[in-house]
Amino acid sequence: MKNVLRTTFLIVIMYCFMACVNASDNKSNDIILEPKEYMETLKADSTAFLLDVRRASEYAEGHIPGAAQLDVTNEAEFLKGIESLDKEKTIYIYCRSGRRSRIAAKHLIDKGFNVVDLKGGYSAWETMFNN
Repeated sequence: MKNVLRTTFLIVIMYCFMACVNASDNKSNDIILEPKEYMETLKADSTAFLLDVRRASEYAEGHIPGAAQLDVTNEAEFLKGIESLDKEKTIYIYCRSGRRSRIAAKHLIDKGFNVVDLKGGYSAWETMFNN
């Protein structure tokens, strides 16, 4: 148990460090938008590609209409899947709450994509648009 906690702590520290590095990196090609702005921008963007990065079971329970699904927690599958995406398109990503989409954003940016992330994820979108 102690080793699991230690490993988890180290992963969290590394993630925070990477987030700080990315935040200070002027090459970052991503934007994080609130649900209303996200949807307005998505609808107005002729180069948009909507990507749900949650697990298939989560996607099946509900997703933003028109979204493709690619599970970021399966890193090998995710990296293989993004190879087929068009780098000329802006990738609009989301997950449940925003954590996994930040991981997905990093992978996509590293591969040369422009990314727009949904702040608060599907939960925030669902609260705003399904009530």
